[in-house]
Amino acid sequence: MTQLPRKKSQTLLDIPLMLRAYCFLGLLEGLAGMTGFFLVWWANGYGISQLQAVSSSILSQSASATTMAIYHQATTVTLAVIVACQDGNVFACRSERVSIFRLGFLTNRLIWLGIAVEWVLILSIIYSPTLQKIFATAALQPSQLLLLLICPPLILIADELRKRIVRHPPTVVFEHPIQNIQRQ
Repeated sequence: MTQLPRKKSQTLLDIPLMLRAYCFLGLLEGLAGMTGFFLVWWANGYGISQLQAVSSSILSQSASATTMAIYHQATTVTLAVIVACQDGNVFACRSERVSIFRLGFLTNRLIWLGIAVEWVLILSIIYSPTLQKIFATAALQPSQLLLLLICPPLILIADELRKRIVRHPPTVVFEHPIQNIQRQ
């Protein structure tokens, strides 16, 4: 409310917003999710080549029960990582340029209510036997839950660095070496 309203001619979704949402924050969230997916496979002894070898049997639902369990674990971690990243994203997106540390984490208490509801829902999908069957999820291991704690700060810190660069762009002066000699 302390900022001027946008102009009527200014679109709600502009190019800088789309670039930030999809090419920066979205890319980070996608990379975090895929990292979680591959970490589950790697922890179970699968590299890229082994995963490629079983992918067709997973897609056709003909893989062994053990392989399908790992697959459900990996996709559940991916989903949970994306949800956890969204917690960082909601604070990062409070302002396009102003730091969340300046805005404050408690100035909009409804955000915390939304995060609580979000986690009740995702944990229900992950741990409720009925919802596990519907959504093909698997219970997370304690180490995987700890991994989720990294996600919100990862997104938030990355966007805080971006905001700092936007507010204070680095000034780089390129001078020709001959000009430096002439000045001396």
